[in-house]
Amino acid sequence: MEISLNKTLNRVFNIVETDIIETEKNNLLLEIKKAKEELEGAYNNFNFVSDFLLVDYYTYQIKTLETQYEYLIRLAKSIGLTNI
Repeated sequence: MEISLNKTLNRVFNIVETDIIETEKNNLLLEIKKAKEELEGAYNNFNFVSDFLLVDYYTYQIKTLETQYEYLIRLAKSIGLTNI
């Protein structure tokens, strides 16, 4: 009986662990999508400003978002995500 209970518990824990991992992967993909959309928005805004302060602002924002996006892509690749 104890062996059967252990096997059942192990199966349950494996299922829960797999679900958690899949949820985290999906969350990472959503973060990548969000970062990409924000980066595209920053590029678009940069193209339509003429005030030098706003040019500086969007330049720094683009650099920040590019770094974030690159980090998320590297992280996704490191855990085996290929459908980025």
